[in-house]
Amino acid sequence: MLGNVWEWTASTFEPYPGFAPDAYEEYSHPWFGSRKVLRGGAWATRSRMISNTHRNFFTPDRRDILAGFRSCALQHNNQRQ
Repeated sequence: MLGNVWEWTASTFEPYPGFAPDAYEEYSHPWFGSRKVLRGGAWATRSRMISNTHRNFFTPDRRDILAGFRSCALQHNNQRQ
């Protein structure tokens, strides 16, 4: 499924342990704690960047990032024992 669309997660965009801003400090640092994480990559993302560990931090109002979400259902066992 990786590479179809960026996947929204419930995780807040925070730095990894040991993070230190480099020359591109304005790229991610200002958004820590204020945005949710997108994972993976979309069909239009460069193949070298598609990975389940790759994170992005765009806002949900953007319409150019090819993002979606994965849903799941919780199955309950209704049988009494």
